[in-house]
Amino acid sequence: MTILCKLLDIPDGGSLGVSPNARGRDQIVLIRKGTDVFAYRNNCPHYDRAPLGWKKDEFLNKNHDHIMCAAHGALFRIEDGECVVGPCLGQRLEKLSIGIIGDNVVLNAS
Repeated sequence: MTILCKLLDIPDGGSLGVSPNARGRDQIVLIRKGTDVFAYRNNCPHYDRAPLGWKKDEFLNKNHDHIMCAAHGALFRIEDGECVVGPCLGQRLEKLSIGIIGDNVVLNAS
């Protein structure tokens, strides 16, 4: 188990990028909807290693109802990471297993 951030570090209805290995760009995208947090690897399935965000901690479209790949314009459902618009239609972001312990968002061991 690895602590990724505090729950309050993610704005409700917003996103946060984290790098638990301190390897440069954010490796994990966290999206918060109320008390629910969704986590995905920061890679577009259309082109591996293409980061999703258009700037630091900005991974959502204008309406904040989909994750958006800034490189391709693909839109992904927040709840399951499935691409619903764009060149990778039907593919999914890689979902990560996380939990909330106290006020921390943690990455579960895989």
